Amino acid sequence: MENYDLIGIGIGPFNLGLAALLSRHREVTSLFLEAKAEFSWHAGMLLPDATLQVPFLADLVTMIDPAHPLSYLSYLHAHDRLYQFYYYENFQIPRREYDHYCRWAAEQLLACRFDAAVTRVSYEPAEDRFVVESRASDGTVRRYCCRDLAIGIGTSPLLPAWAEVESRAPILHSAAFIPHRKALEACRRVAVIGSGQSAAECVLALCQGLTPERIAAGASVHWITRSPGFHPMESSKLGQECFTPAYMAHFQTLSREKRRQIAAGQGGLYKGISYGTIAKIFDALYEGSIGGQDPGLRLLPDCEVENVTGSADDDVVRIAFRHRALDRVGYAEADAIIAATGYHHVFPGWLASLREAVLETDARGDWLVDEAFIARRRDGGRGRIFVQNTEIFQHGVGSPDLGLGAYRNGSIVNTLLGREHYRLPRQSAFQTFGLPDSLSGEALP
Repeated sequence: MENYDLIGIGIGPFNLGLAALLSRHREVTSLFLEAKAEFSWHAGMLLPDATLQVPFLADLVTMIDPAHPLSYLSYLHAHDRLYQFYYYENFQIPRREYDHYCRWAAEQLLACRFDAAVTRVSYEPAEDRFVVESRASDGTVRRYCCRDLAIGIGTSPLLPAWAEVESRAPILHSAAFIPHRKALEACRRVAVIGSGQSAAECVLALCQGLTPERIAAGASVHWITRSPGFHPMESSKLGQECFTPAYMAHFQTLSREKRRQIAAGQGGLYKGISYGTIAKIFDALYEGSIGGQDPGLRLLPDCEVENVTGSADDDVVRIAFRHRALDRVGYAEADAIIAATGYHHVFPGWLASLREAVLETDARGDWLVDEAFIARRRDGGRGRIFVQNTEIFQHGVGSPDLGLGAYRNGSIVNTLLGREHYRLPRQSAFQTFGLPDSLSGEALP
């Protein structure tokens, strides 16, 4: 049985970044396991015009180790694209290139092992170690042991109850848009549900196929959302400081209930649409409506889907939605539905058993993750369980943000090394999120 200091489970951008940093520290042996056959990042939404919503500096390593050989700039240099990028003059890079960059990095990291689905994780008290079991697609089972774990399993597409209807008409999550794009574009009427970036990108892609001839023949896109409008996400410079280590540190000083309350009201920081995408959709509407023409896109805000009806014998589904301000019901028919309804954390069986046996949880059953990104244990074991991208109430709205991945991984590597190899930023925001001692009531005369 192979033995390592740390085993990472799941290879998304965050654990891939951790593997990249650890590749420069051979004194810490590590292995990273991923069920997929190769690295892929939101493969179903790698649309040609889609860009990252964070600057290119939010790559795997730059924000904590700018000179790392697996930085995005190193990737460009290796592919003879530095001068092209220089004149590209865009901080937001194509999403497809970010995926290609991550694939390039993964291919160079010997610690990353794909086609290795983790099926079981147990803790052996006598040896004070974790035992990890994985299975390959050909049925091969391997077992490893380690002192520490890094869990980076990410999130899964969330489909609401109304989507669970038997229907011959496709009802798909936006995460599956690319594989079904041609079939969706061939549909006469498509409904997109949701008002975030993914919904907007699906709408924009579908609108590009709405020719005047198709619209005259009845083709259309209905964009339905329970939100009061199609609003942009926060993108102001001071507003973005909620995605900094400073805010993350402040957030950890608050009680868990206070954190939950704050996180519940911060959707506008990350759930909206980029200004650029909104502008493109508006321009398509404007140009498509010249001379009184029908642009083929109908926007229905403040409308919450209540149910969807269909059958295995019918190519059409009927959507019933309630206008929330008017409290009136409306209906729309579609040949396909795209549910851009977000993602959620799904705990696999091995993690559920680990939570029950090893991890301490609060009254709501959620694990307790401290400021060092370590889940608290209930059994007294010394091995640490590092958590990547847990729910935002644990570390704040920036927890799933790519821009904080390198910082978090730098902190984890420092913990593994037992020293501050990576200099963590002392001041990452201009504003003060807490109350300075010099201004607190106790300090005043």
